[in-house]
Amino acid sequence: MARIFQSFCVIVLALVPNHGGQALAIGSGDFTHHEALDEEDKFHLFWKFDEEKIEFEAHVQTTGWIGMGLSPNGGMPGSDIVIGWVKDGTAHLTDRYADAKAEPSVDESQDWDLVSGYENGTHTVLRFNRKLTTCDERDRVINDDTLRVIWAWHDEDPEDESGVNGPTYHGPNKGARATLLLEQIVPDQTSSVGTAYTVDLLMNNVTIPNQDTTYWCHVFEMPKLGGKHHVIKAEAIVQPGNEGTVHHLLVYTCKKNPNMTIMPEGHPGHECYTPNMPSDWRECYEGSILVAWAIGSGDQVYPEHVGYPIGDEDDSGYVLMEMHYDNPLLTSGMQDSSGIRLTYTPELRDNDLGTLEVGVLVNKYHVVPPRVPEFTSAGFCSSQCLNAFLEEQGQPIHIIGVNLHSHLLGVKLNARLIRDGVETDIVRDDNYDFNLQFTRMLKEELTIYPGDILLTECVYDSSHKESIVYGGLGTPQEMCEGFFLYYPKFNLSRCDSMVNIGHTVGYAGVQDFTFGGSVYADIDITAPAHMVNMSYEEVMEAVPWTTENGQIFSEYLMNSTFYSTCQGTHQSNVDIDALRGWADPFPRGVKRATEDICSRSSTPTPEPVGGSTAWRPRFAAVYAFATFLLSLAIMG
Repeated sequence: MARIFQSFCVIVLALVPNHGGQALAIGSGDFTHHEALDEEDKFHLFWKFDEEKIEFEAHVQTTGWIGMGLSPNGGMPGSDIVIGWVKDGTAHLTDRYADAKAEPSVDESQDWDLVSGYENGTHTVLRFNRKLTTCDERDRVINDDTLRVIWAWHDEDPEDESGVNGPTYHGPNKGARATLLLEQIVPDQTSSVGTAYTVDLLMNNVTIPNQDTTYWCHVFEMPKLGGKHHVIKAEAIVQPGNEGTVHHLLVYTCKKNPNMTIMPEGHPGHECYTPNMPSDWRECYEGSILVAWAIGSGDQVYPEHVGYPIGDEDDSGYVLMEMHYDNPLLTSGMQDSSGIRLTYTPELRDNDLGTLEVGVLVNKYHVVPPRVPEFTSAGFCSSQCLNAFLEEQGQPIHIIGVNLHSHLLGVKLNARLIRDGVETDIVRDDNYDFNLQFTRMLKEELTIYPGDILLTECVYDSSHKESIVYGGLGTPQEMCEGFFLYYPKFNLSRCDSMVNIGHTVGYAGVQDFTFGGSVYADIDITAPAHMVNMSYEEVMEAVPWTTENGQIFSEYLMNSTFYSTCQGTHQSNVDIDALRGWADPFPRGVKRATEDICSRSSTPTPEPVGGSTAWRPRFAAVYAFATFLLSLAIMG
């Protein structure tokens, strides 16, 4: 269903009640960021940062001690912790660290600085700061990674800083929350727009199947517009109680079709990629990505110089929303009416916004073997694809943000640019959280020219797995994608690659095979003889996977050849078939040396990311021996 509202300029001051007759003003002071760390809104954290330092202010509903820490995984061991309290009108603050689930030790280097502190009848408020990088081995570096903020409090102040009279055990008053402390927030300018409207694209009482993963589709007719408008904001509307089930959604603009299948009022839609979905809905995937939202990402507010175009002469007036439902407990009877609210205006901005997906093609030939702490997969947008669409556009594009996406095994994700043989990070998250998928807005826009190469890399931790995880749409399967926000919008919507299938199955001992020509088709193994009746999955799972040969497999794939492809929108005249690469080497560049601020020296320039362009002798020898052992194991 679609609901349309006209918005007016209203200024609201939001207050958080403190359950004691007083209130703490949200947005008061000079802080730029705020989160309630607990579900009961008892621990509020405000912060701001610059290039060197971060400053926090904690508002906690207690008159005892409060604690906050930066954790590698949401637990205490390895955490960088600060504990403080206000006693007899004097504020106290201590820098600590935790090696175990015990009282955190006081750090010899006290790097957290107390700015101020006070308490009233119900709350303790502490303001404190520290450098982003302290060079103290007990402190965690605060950077662009996803960080797990742990928190705790007690109702009583300690007598001493540590020991038997130190902070008393917090009991149930504890928790953890993943967040981006150094998130670049785009100011919400929608209230200053003279005329703005909203439309709600909502699923209609979808009965979520009792299966792990469901992709549900619905086509909506957009408001009738008299001309071009710009979408300037997107807000997820998640049905209360379904926050853990609605995982992400994509909205595609459909190509013009006067006979588009529109479901009657009240119809819930159809499961995507199934025979029940109307065939003309599939054509919407040939359109542009209007919105990409994922769990934890919050509202998407676009900078004041860009907006996504709707209502122009190329607009069909229809969009397809694809919703990903996550139901690992296989719960029956759940219904959902979640969706997205789009704010749009006839007051056009300077540039049309677009979204470009770059990554690994989603299919079962994307393999992550078990028992490997760091297994690398990566996909790229070839220069021939970028060049063709940039030439059609007639000007370069400017990237303003990136959303990195993998599933449960992803631990380190990044998007990179290769230009003139030099490789630089666009965005990076070395502590990725599947349930917190922010669009990372860039500090400075990045211009993309002909000859440039974009790539997305994912590092997976499968050390706890006993069997292979294949690529696919389901949550238990894997993906590796980056969604690039950019302007001005051009006609390239997707640009992906994958390791050639022959290299993947060749590692398992397959010598020859045939397949239907599609990278999504099954293969038919024709040699060696003892594998002829085996399926692709049986061959891969017959490998006796270990940490060692899994790491060799990762290196082997990254030094193989890749199939590359791209998809244009229906407005494009580019021949994408001519742009396909069937045996492309993985693109590599040299990274610039970076300064180590703790030693004030430059780190040595590493070799090209993903390994050298030629096999290292030690890997070649080990691989040959591993292949021999695998052949014996499979034959046995």
